Amino acid sequence: MTRAMKRRDTRLSVLALAVVSELALLSAGAVARASCPQVGFTLVEPRLSSETRAVRVGGSQTIYVRRVPLTTTSDIVEIKLADDGGGDASLLIKFAPAAAQRLHDATTNHSGLRIAFMADDDVLLNVVWEGPYGVDTDGTQVSLEHGMKRARRLMEAIRGCTGASG
Repeated sequence: MTRAMKRRDTRLSVLALAVVSELALLSAGAVARASCPQVGFTLVEPRLSSETRAVRVGGSQTIYVRRVPLTTTSDIVEIKLADDGGGDASLLIKFAPAAAQRLHDATTNHSGLRIAFMADDDVLLNVVWEGPYGVDTDGTQVSLEHGMKRARRLMEAIRGCTGASG
């Protein structure tokens, strides 16, 4: 084997190692993202349609949520856990400006609108929006009655999934 062939083989080996290393890093990131729960607000509709999917609430009720949520895990820019005492919890959440505006627009002047806060298929909050005001673009609070353990698990599950602080 000539010296030129050895140099070419060495360069190809280095290139192959670089490509494999990059693919491994990309794959690790994809696995991390794939394991992140989808957390956010979605609209609840009165019936099943091509735009909705059925999810169970509390094991006995079925609701129909929009397939495309208003906000997602990646929209969360800040999330904090507040202990309300007695095992109750509140999640204080700030969304990226575009997501905060979508949530605000969807709720403003839509009294009677049903909205759910979900983590994957787990409905954490299912409410009927009341009044002409909308969700504040500066952030929102999700209160979980007797939900401190659930809130801590959720906070742990999304750690590293967003650029959120808290």
